Amino acid sequence: MKKIIKILIIIIMLTSLTGCFNYKEINDYAIVSGISIDKDDNDSDKYEVGIQIMNAKKDEETDTSLITFYKASGSTIYQALEKIMLDSPKELYLGHNEVLVLSEELLKEKDPLNYLDYFMRDAQIEKDALVMVAKESKAYNILKVITPLETIPSTNLKSTLNIADNFSGTLTIITIDKFISDLTNKGVQPVIPTIKITGEVKEGEKMDNITDSDPAAKLKFDALAYFENNKLKGYLTNDESTGYNFLAKTQKETYINIKCDEKNYATVRVKKANIKEETSFKNKKPTVNVNIGIKADLLECNCSADFIKDNKSIKKLEEKVSKKVKNLVVKASNKLYKENSSDALRYGEKFYEKNYNEMKKLGYNKKSIIKDINFNFKVNTEITSTELSIKAIKEAKSNE
Repeated sequence: MKKIIKILIIIIMLTSLTGCFNYKEINDYAIVSGISIDKDDNDSDKYEVGIQIMNAKKDEETDTSLITFYKASGSTIYQALEKIMLDSPKELYLGHNEVLVLSEELLKEKDPLNYLDYFMRDAQIEKDALVMVAKESKAYNILKVITPLETIPSTNLKSTLNIADNFSGTLTIITIDKFISDLTNKGVQPVIPTIKITGEVKEGEKMDNITDSDPAAKLKFDALAYFENNKLKGYLTNDESTGYNFLAKTQKETYINIKCDEKNYATVRVKKANIKEETSFKNKKPTVNVNIGIKADLLECNCSADFIKDNKSIKKLEEKVSKKVKNLVVKASNKLYKENSSDALRYGEKFYEKNYNEMKKLGYNKKSIIKDINFNFKVNTEITSTELSIKAIKEAKSNE
């Protein structure tokens, strides 16, 4: 009898584990893959929220778009989303959102913490979605442009930014949680990538845009935007963005073009950059000494120098790379600290942590110290591989 009771209990337990009480089919949801936030043109106190929904019922034999786009305005982000829910036949699911596009107009006028609170409170929302600012266009227009290689705009943005982060020294990835964390930290000024539309915006919404070999509208990432007092202050140039990534230690693989003679250029791939920095006070002035050690490969050289045999040519090239990198970090530090007092590299916080007593004695705080910082940069480059050259191949053949 006891055995029968045990068996019945086991059967009951097993049947209770075979499903989820709140289970829903994926087709019951409208999967949100991209979100945009703009300032409402008709009411400055409201936000215009756009969402990109992946079209689950796309017929492969038709030209139906892979996405559906909705937008609505509200005093809060949730109120705008609630209005969209009234138009959508399915429940919105934000757990797979890939990108958050914010308008430059909104970022210049309002502290993002005022309207990003919802993204941290709702446990359903993906916290590692990528944040970017729409430059020279409405943020919702960015989510409407479909491109040939990746027809879902949000996936296109995420993939392109990931590739750029790995192989370009100009851009860097910022997620929602990282962006909000920087905004809440008084000693930090955020930096985020910018995205813009080149060509005709309306043409980019049409399916014809993915069939043309040269699309009428394209999405293009455009360096970095920097903040001051939690508002968008301005934009770095490509050179300044590359310099910033060196100093922020976010540089991965970077390509440096330099003149190897009066008319020709060489391309060097920076494989590794070892950054060492020291904060101190010299003559009562805050000073940052930065030593940058670079390991690089020579990818291309259109000059007459033979790097296979001539070590002096390699040394000259290393010196030119060092000079170019130093120029990049000088440009970045001048733009952020001397010209705009934007502590995107957190040096105010670093002085506070390592030189607090001297800082307090001289009457500095994390913010006031920014404009007085003097930077000293030293860059040393080592080209560890020159690969094969055309000259070496020709020489080898001539000796056969």
